Amino acid sequence: MHKTKEIIKKAVIYVRVSTVEQAEEGNSLVTQEKACREYAFKIGYEVVVVFVERGESAKTANRTELQSMLKFISQKKNNITAVIVYKIDRMSRNTDDYSQIRLLLKRYGVSIKSATEQIEDNPAGRFMENMMANIAQFDNDVRTERCVNGMRGAITEGRYVWTAPVGYSNVRVADKATIAPNEMTPLVLKAFQMVATGLQTTDSVRIQLTKEGLVKKNGKPISKGYFYAMLANELYMARINKFGEFYKGTFEAIVSEELFMQVQRVLKHKGHKVSEYKTDNPAFPLRRFILHPSGLKLTGSFAKGKYPYYRFGGKGHNYERDEFERRFAFFMDSFCFREEQIAKLKRFVREKFNDSTQDKRKEVSRLESRLIEYTQRKNNLIQKNLKGVISDPILKEQLDMVEKNEMEDRASLAMLGNFVGSPEEVIEFVEEYLTNPSSIWRKADITTQTKLQWFQFPAGIVFDGKEFGTTKVSSVFKAKEVILSPLSANVDPRRVELLTFTLQKYCSTS
Repeated sequence: MHKTKEIIKKAVIYVRVSTVEQAEEGNSLVTQEKACREYAFKIGYEVVVVFVERGESAKTANRTELQSMLKFISQKKNNITAVIVYKIDRMSRNTDDYSQIRLLLKRYGVSIKSATEQIEDNPAGRFMENMMANIAQFDNDVRTERCVNGMRGAITEGRYVWTAPVGYSNVRVADKATIAPNEMTPLVLKAFQMVATGLQTTDSVRIQLTKEGLVKKNGKPISKGYFYAMLANELYMARINKFGEFYKGTFEAIVSEELFMQVQRVLKHKGHKVSEYKTDNPAFPLRRFILHPSGLKLTGSFAKGKYPYYRFGGKGHNYERDEFERRFAFFMDSFCFREEQIAKLKRFVREKFNDSTQDKRKEVSRLESRLIEYTQRKNNLIQKNLKGVISDPILKEQLDMVEKNEMEDRASLAMLGNFVGSPEEVIEFVEEYLTNPSSIWRKADITTQTKLQWFQFPAGIVFDGKEFGTTKVSSVFKAKEVILSPLSANVDPRRVELLTFTLQKYCSTS
């Protein structure tokens, strides 16, 4: 007489807990697994695998371990006939998802068993199962509503309770969550200020500030997409946009509303992508600036990959770079001022500064008045549209035109801002540069070196193989003979104003 082979029933265990649930309810993964194993032994099941879901919400079925479990069960060779959970809500807190999961498991011949809830395979048991799934969703909905209400309450108080963007940190003030500026704040502000002028491409601003230390909280560089999103984030002017409504934040704004709106205008009219072609080479600052009498421009390259040389047009005699630049520096310094000349020039600059910038000050005032007019004009257009005087298409066309003019005037105002300050910047430049121009030139970056070269020698330099020469020297250096001559008792104010303006212009662009 042969004994019938006993069929071993196989099951998997699925345990899940979110961080919040574990903290509030104490239903740890260990507690759940222990209860499920004891229940499996009690009803005669062998546990094959335990699937552990850590910190993922049951609001969705798109969970890592849940999907792994379903894949494992779908393989017939595993012979799984039951999924054991601590409670029904461990499987899902959404009734639709639960129904879909249960239906899928039923196709595989697998049933769901709860270690702490009585579920029988009959009409009453299935009713109770559905009831428990609905209770789980109800509980989840209540939690969600409570959370949303808490968030709404926070933003009505002006607090931002989500993850803080770059430039802010999540903090607690009076034991309530909000955000506050951090060490990245100055760089974020600088990003807005630089983009607002419209003088640089948006991406060049991003690259420059990245070099200066602007990074995400994880220390990674800020991508193009993130940077554009940052510039469009109203949170930086302490404005919270949530649940389709706007709220004024009680935390400190990083940028003013005016600056924020100017950046939006620049991005709108300028776009994100601007092609840029650079030909300046930091290793060879004199390249293309110095000419040969034949008309060939100076070029530079590394011989054998490491020895730097200048030459004209890629042909002819090679000039060792360092020696060539030393001779050029000596030529620059041949125009320098003596101490007594500097002292006299500084007096002229201080005396004539206000006169020389008077027109610029008037222009600033005019532009500021125009900006006020733009706001009034936009309000008038909107009112006319509301009254039916002008149509929506005409309103959009007129607003676009006004905003374009407004953006151009704001950019002009940003540039003029450097011309109407204190003469001390000019004085500092006079002191450092005119007494030793080559020293300032050597320490500068390639952009400033190029500006200095063309500033001092507006027509460029000619080198015949032996001597440097030029047909034109900056009016600043001509001042030694023109306005600082001991024989000039009466100085022409127009020449001083021209000199002062030239100095101020350089300072504002360097």
